[in-house]
Order: sequence, then structure tokens, then C-alpha cells
Amino acid sequence: MTPDELKQKELLILEKDHMLALKEYLETAEEREARIEKALIIHVTCMDERDRFAIDATGEPYGSAEMFASPGGCFTQDRDPVNGAKKFLEIYGKKIEQAKKDGREVVVYLMPHTCFADNHAGCAAFAADEEAEYNHFSALADELAKLPEMEGVVIHTDMYDTDTHELVPFHGDAMLPAYNQAADYLQQEKGIATNAEVDEWDRFHAGYRIYVGNVPLAWTPRRNVAYHLHNKMDKEELLEGIALAVKIIKTHSHADLEEHVMVLQLDHAYDDDTDINMSDEELIGRLNESSKLKEAGVELTANDILIVRTETDPATWEGQVIKTSIDS
Repeated sequence: MTPDELKQKELLILEKDHMLALKEYLETAEEREARIEKALIIHVTCMDERDRFAIDATGEPYGSAEMFASPGGCFTQDRDPVNGAKKFLEIYGKKIEQAKKDGREVVVYLMPHTCFADNHAGCAAFAADEEAEYNHFSALADELAKLPEMEGVVIHTDMYDTDTHELVPFHGDAMLPAYNQAADYLQQEKGIATNAEVDEWDRFHAGYRIYVGNVPLAWTPRRNVAYHLHNKMDKEELLEGIALAVKIIKTHSHADLEEHVMVLQLDHAYDDDTDINMSDEELIGRLNESSKLKEAGVELTANDILIVRTETDPATWEGQVIKTSIDS
């Protein structure tokens, strides 16, 4: 297939995935709306495409949580927990204040990830160092708890196993019955990874899409497909996060790039826009300036990537494609 034919195919797959996600969102409306009425839930995790079901592993109703994703799940890439707590409030402070006024519970899940069966398949952003992950998120939890705005907020600290979908609490958190129930469901209904060579992609990287926005599950019903980056990261850190995902896709992913073209989706959620106001050509040039790509010997061309700009209603998950690099 030609590059343009591959891009057209990926655009159709993206739109089909959106329809699948929207179907599940509609089918689970009753339980989700009942939970949202009682609680504001904020889920923090890594950009890793294998974390697609991390949010489901909490046992919270489908689509009931706000989601933040970045390299390693860090709010600031300096990994300073004080700065991270400030950035957390910058993004979610007003929503937390309103939730308290409405008498709703506020629940935060801080969720790094690993692969306990194979540490080499752990979090690349932390160089698969579980101890460093524990330390960072423990410190972040402590800093969040110090903030007066976070008084009464329930903070969970759990490590997500991308292999089994199980959660392992740390930093004094408790094992909730819902965790085991959710893991059992995901293993049985969504599939469980094994170490067999035929499906090692299910344990290691296999993604080829990059989603930038704040409602990633509206476009990603399947796991091991799309890296997720929250649009309210610092702009330079966001660009570096995209570059990191490109590097992984080009050098580590088991995705067949002869069958798929890389996809970068910039999702506009109405009043919560993505701060990447540049042309597709400028964006590719900016990514090629990244040391991450230069060190890996990767140089993007327009043929390598489909850039898709979408808009999504966070209240209904209904979305549409606004513009693509095919149109250019």
C-alpha cells in the first residue's frame, strides 16, 4: 500500500474505534452516571499504551474518571513532587472545589505500572525501576495530602501490572475487593497476556498511535494501540512526550509499520484545547529537533505519520475528525 492508502486505512480504523468506544460508553451509562453523581474520580497513570485497562482495574464504572497521562504518569517531568502537586491543582483544583461544594466525594488514583513477571517490560520512563516509581508516587501522595485544597480527598497508590491487570497497593494503601474483581473480569473478558512468543506483543509495546487530549478512552477501546498524553502538560514537555512515543514506536514497538502508519491524534475537547498551535509541517520539524529522536537515529517525514485533529465532547464522548494531514 502507498503511504496515502495506509493513512486512509488508519483513519477508518480510528473512526471505527471511536464508534466501538462510544457504544460501550452508552451501554454503561446508568452505573457511570450514578457514580459520577456521588464522586469526582481522578486517575493518574503513564502514557504507556499497555495501560489501557489500568483505569478499569480500579473497579470504577467505565468512563467515570477524569484521566491524566504523561511519561511515567508524572505531572512535571522534573519529577519534583512539590511541583507535581502544584500542577495537579492547576489542572484539577477548580473541579475538586466544585465537587466538594456539591457534596461529592473526591477520589484520586495514583497508578504507576510495571510487569512483575518480566521487569524489562516495565515502565520505560522510569527505566523499569519499580523502587523509583514507588518513591516518586509516595512522595507525590504526601505532597498532595499536605494541600488544604485536598483535605478529605481519598488518595490511592497502586502499582498496575500490565501483564495480569492486577493492582498492588503501596505506601499504606489498602487492597480493595473491587481490585480483585476487576482483575478477574479483565483477565477473563478482555484477555490476559502470556509470555508465549506468539503473543509477546501483548506483554511488550505494540502501539502505533499517540493520543493528545483528555478523553483518550473515547477513541481507544482496545489495549496496546495508543499512547496517551494529557493536553495540559507543559507545552515543551508535551512535545517531548510525543517524541518519546515516536521513538518507542520506531525502535521498540512490535507494531508492524508496513501494515500501519503512525498516527498522532490532537483532540480538542471544546473549551479545553491542546496547546500545539502549529502546522503539521512545523510539528514534524519540531519533533525532529528532539534529542530523543536524534539519539535514536529517527527522522520523521510526512509519509511516516498521519496527523489527525479531532474534537470530542467530554460529557458524551461524541467526537468527530476535523482535519487530517491527508487534507493538506
